Amino acid sequence: MEKSKTVIPERFKDHRLFTGTVCGTNFGFMAKRGYYLRPEVAGQPELMEKAGINWTTLNLNFCQDRYTSDKVYLDFEYSSGEYEISETVKRLHDHGVSVLFKPCLTNLDGVWMGKVSFPSPKHSNQIAGVKNSYAENWFRSYIEAYKYFCELAERTGMEAMMIGCEYLGLECEDAYWRRVIEEVRGRYSQPITYEFTPESLAEGDPKWMEELDFLSFSFYPAAADEKELPEKDLLRLDPTAMKPKTVEEMRSYLEKTQKEKIGAISRRFGSKPIAFTEYGTRSSHGNILRPYTTRFDSYYDGKEQADYMEASFETFDGIPQWMGMFWWKWDETQYRPHYHTDPNGDKGFTIQGKPAEEVMRLWCKKSRAE
Repeated sequence: MEKSKTVIPERFKDHRLFTGTVCGTNFGFMAKRGYYLRPEVAGQPELMEKAGINWTTLNLNFCQDRYTSDKVYLDFEYSSGEYEISETVKRLHDHGVSVLFKPCLTNLDGVWMGKVSFPSPKHSNQIAGVKNSYAENWFRSYIEAYKYFCELAERTGMEAMMIGCEYLGLECEDAYWRRVIEEVRGRYSQPITYEFTPESLAEGDPKWMEELDFLSFSFYPAAADEKELPEKDLLRLDPTAMKPKTVEEMRSYLEKTQKEKIGAISRRFGSKPIAFTEYGTRSSHGNILRPYTTRFDSYYDGKEQADYMEASFETFDGIPQWMGMFWWKWDETQYRPHYHTDPNGDKGFTIQGKPAEEVMRLWCKKSRAE
């Protein structure tokens, strides 16, 4: 990242988030209560240090009953305890890993958080005398939750925090999000961000993101063209039909299709620094056609995953406002049987023990040298 071409709040000019390339991971997605206290999980910060990782997101689930509910809360099954979060932050810090706190909303009806939305008071045709401001109720509850998250993050020394992620159905609520930002800033002293998706910018105009300290992009770009597959395979998109791609081919495709888009997003919000806070692909052959998908059933291909990571660093490192990436993901809490059908290796997003881990280590080393 080139500071001279990037707008960083003056008070954070020397913050570690903006002084080197982020070579990070996502840690603890869908971690239930007690997860971080397991011996094998408590040992992960040391393994991150050995992999050279300098940042990680840290997940804490909070919940609502249904995607239409207007109250959020901590749950004794799904929400990590305060003690285990505090101890995990300490262990991460002890091993040189900085923390981007990521409270993550879990709808207990299984619906993606991006589907949370409410009828507008102007267009809901509510009956006089029984009107209800769903959004007002939800954001009131949400702010109360973030008062707690701010206190926890400030007390444990977490270096940055997300004020939300992927709330596609609520990103139009400009005034409410500005209120969230105001409340958070009054309680938390470090940089704040919000994780958006490609649909966020294509379907709306969230001007309130101008108030953030940096931009967070949940981004899984293809590094090969689906049209290269035989036409008969397009409907079912058989990933095994894709010919192996080199780093150079992946980089060329990413540069052609994505590099300018990232610069444009940053400029849209005043040249704010931008990090990929969810980015990755599975170690499954052909997954670079649709890196976000969990559904492709192919064979293990750790080299493709590693080459995708290398091509991505090489492509986006040249963007002045690009901060780096948080790879999706370091650990796995969700079991999918088709990830484990190849004896040559696990076909999920994780990189531990795979060639991509060495790519991450080398880019972290380069970042430290710079």
